[in-house]
Amino acid sequence: MTTIILSVLFSTLTFITFKLFKKFDIDNTNAITINYIVAFGFGLAISLRDYTLVEIAKSSWVWYACMLGFFFIAVYYLFALSSQKTGVALTSVASKMSVIIPVTIGLMAYQEKFNLMKLSGILMALIAFYLTLRKNGTNIKEVKFAFLPVLLFLGNGLVDTMIKFAQHHFLNDDLIPFLTVVFLTSFILGLFLMKTRKSKPKLHFKHVLGGITLGLLNFGSTFYILKALWYFDSSMVFPVANAGIVGLSSLAGFFAFREKLSLLNWTGIILAITAIIMIAYA
Repeated sequence: MTTIILSVLFSTLTFITFKLFKKFDIDNTNAITINYIVAFGFGLAISLRDYTLVEIAKSSWVWYACMLGFFFIAVYYLFALSSQKTGVALTSVASKMSVIIPVTIGLMAYQEKFNLMKLSGILMALIAFYLTLRKNGTNIKEVKFAFLPVLLFLGNGLVDTMIKFAQHHFLNDDLIPFLTVVFLTSFILGLFLMKTRKSKPKLHFKHVLGGITLGLLNFGSTFYILKALWYFDSSMVFPVANAGIVGLSSLAGFFAFREKLSLLNWTGIILAITAIIMIAYA
């Protein structure tokens, strides 16, 4: 369970970092682009051995890593756009509810263990996501953008499914070089998007510092979720991780940022903890 706990911790710290971005007026696009090159560089630094470009180019997973890198940054920008157009709460619910996609595929494609207790825990986790993330005023701001949460639901579910596919079919002792290619691809795409922006905020030291922090956390959360998939079924990892992130992030918001939690929100947190226990021991 250590790998799942670390993934949840890194993801929650990412949530806190984004909160601090808003407080210190750190530009998201600049910091996100820097984050990917930092994650790429960190992967190179901790790699157990040097990999040549020829070795990476000939690997069975290089094309898949590039594709995953594209979806990584695409889904993030979709999350940002949906947050702006339809509201943060609805966007968060759509993002977390997407866990049903990798869980379903994991049960069908990889013949993962399934019983009534796990099913009950997964259903409880879905209810917990909704209750914990439910806020007042969650109506869609602009009806014409109602498709964005749906796209996010599908996109986020696809990314989680792709992560499981990579772990199952491609990765052995080459997890770190795989991640470096993923993050390098995301960086190149992020740099392109940053250059094509109409408004280009100046790059300040605080943007660089925010990007470095985000990059290390991003690498950690992705690395440990992939490691967790080696030890546990995806139908266990993704619901437990998502429920943990939602619950811990909500508590962090309550204690660190004095965000108000309603009775429904607290009920959701309790259900999330219960769901984690049920799925973990199913």
